[in-house]
Amino acid sequence: LSLKRNKSAIWKYFTTCDADVTKVVCNICQRVVSRGKDLGHLTTSTMHNHMHYKHRNVAGIRSTQSSRRSQPTPTPPALLPFAPLVFQSLQSEALDQPNHPLTQTITKIVGEMICVDLLPYSFVENKGFCKLMNVMAPHYTLPAGIHFSNKVVPQLHQRVKTKVQESLENIEGDVVHCTADIWTRKFSTSSYLSLTGHWFVQNISEGGEVTHKRTSALLNMKVIDTEYTPAEILQHLQDIVEEWQTMVPRRFTVGFFVTNNTCNMVKAMSDSGFEHIRCMAHSLHLIVTGAIEESHGVVSVINTARQVTSTVHVSNKAIAKLHEIQEQLGLAVASLIHDVPTRWNTVLLMLQRLLEQKEALMAMSTEMDLGGSFSEHQWTLMEAVVKVLEPFEEATRTVCQDDTSISSVIPCIQALRAALNELIANKDVGDLLETRELVGLLQSHLEEHFQPVFETPTNTYFKATLLDPRFKIMPMALLSKLEFERLKAAVAVEVEELLEQDSMPSAGEAGSSSGVGQESEGTSSKPTSLFWGAMQSLTAHNAASLSKTVTSSGLLETYLAESSMQSLDSDPVISYWSAKMSQYLALAQVAIKYLACPPTSVSSERLFSTGEDAVAPDHRLLPVHEPQLVFTKYNLKSVWGFLFMLGCH
Repeated sequence: LSLKRNKSAIWKYFTTCDADVTKVVCNICQRVVSRGKDLGHLTTSTMHNHMHYKHRNVAGIRSTQSSRRSQPTPTPPALLPFAPLVFQSLQSEALDQPNHPLTQTITKIVGEMICVDLLPYSFVENKGFCKLMNVMAPHYTLPAGIHFSNKVVPQLHQRVKTKVQESLENIEGDVVHCTADIWTRKFSTSSYLSLTGHWFVQNISEGGEVTHKRTSALLNMKVIDTEYTPAEILQHLQDIVEEWQTMVPRRFTVGFFVTNNTCNMVKAMSDSGFEHIRCMAHSLHLIVTGAIEESHGVVSVINTARQVTSTVHVSNKAIAKLHEIQEQLGLAVASLIHDVPTRWNTVLLMLQRLLEQKEALMAMSTEMDLGGSFSEHQWTLMEAVVKVLEPFEEATRTVCQDDTSISSVIPCIQALRAALNELIANKDVGDLLETRELVGLLQSHLEEHFQPVFETPTNTYFKATLLDPRFKIMPMALLSKLEFERLKAAVAVEVEELLEQDSMPSAGEAGSSSGVGQESEGTSSKPTSLFWGAMQSLTAHNAASLSKTVTSSGLLETYLAESSMQSLDSDPVISYWSAKMSQYLALAQVAIKYLACPPTSVSSERLFSTGEDAVAPDHRLLPVHEPQLVFTKYNLKSVWGFLFMLGCH
């Protein structure tokens, strides 16, 4: 034993037990550590481990690590310049003090992790997590789950709520547009009602430059009974709105309410007094699924596609065989895609993947039963169906983007109309009876679902389109001269009301059309496709006829007379109206009021999605905990940008 003491520096921290030489006592914490049972094979490994995990901050411990056979301590990731310093700080004995700043920071970050990952509070008591924390911060005492549920997370929730309130207090135009959605978990008696708000925040730099930021936040998520009625839905929504109106008086006015087309939601909105905007993404879903269901030839191909996809999905042998053939043929190794009933575009993705793997599937069908097979006509029909559905998929993606507003609704409808007309003239599509029928059904359903959009020339859709510099002349092409004048007059009334309210300069003082025009930015940077080709043609045609149809007198006319063109994929508020605030403030504020409203309720629906951005509650969470956690998670990302996760408190 004396030789071992001379060979290893670790012995200055331990003393051999007099009663049992196989055990030693730590001179620092007096803990007894075993060195093994065989007197002929006693080691110092457990002593090194004890010092490594419990007393790493003791001077000299790092030098003793070089003699250990175990793996060296991993270098902390250099995510931040001060990461090594933080890693060393976690080993500090100061963490024994509950009020130490680093102790409190660790506790806060664990609370953020619970919210961001929607974990049950009992997670902090799991053995694996406790072991990890014991290694990373051995002197830190991890609080029990009840401490996080009663104190840490509620405090974080309140800080995030305050941040949302601060954003609402700086809102542009005092208008918040709302989206709502309801989600019901399978085999549950509880449903979840979410309400999100959308607005612009104005920032003015020291040099006086005005910029805007598009902002959205989850205002609340409520647990409701699955047997809800329209009246109950409306009452819950009104309660949430009134709560925020109390917190942000005189700044929180509901503009438009966007929801899906379900009967309960439509009925609730009709009784609410709010102006209801029907979710365009849901309308496109109903249009496409309705047309497909009525096209029997297309349904037959889709059913066969489902059979083949399902057969391969449920068989490990089939999956392995598919991948083997893909490698042999030099194709991309990819799995087949199964469609989801609530997402029409998954039908398109399923057909596209089958066409990509056509050669592999045909080779595979000679060796095993795929549950179905395609004739050459069906393969041809599948290709044509994909061409027909692609414009609708692009329209769906366009309206679901975070920076899209209701001003895109009419242009998208017009682009779809033009794309369907062009498809009829396409030989690959027009020569097939099934796809001619499908295109006709899509045209019929498109007109039926969006008829209300075109019924009133002074409605919200036309106003928003007129106030979007990318599409401002499109209403003129769709309306009679008299209707177009009525539309301009309706917008002018709102501008005048704002001028009178704020005592702003009159239209004549806002500046003339000279020097207002900007160089053309091009119509779009998006890739060429049938849908976007139609959209570019529409905007180019409108721009060409611009100078012939408007005059340059008055505030609105000055705006309409500008010959500049904006990129189709730009945000009109950020790219255009922010720069125009000093020139004609009232018109810009009216424009922002309309352009802040999204055309879909996707932001509310995504809270419960099963995709990449899922915020679907963990099945182990109690319903009473879920609203608070989901609110904090969503708004940490959307409003606060995950500053907490970087330690920027």
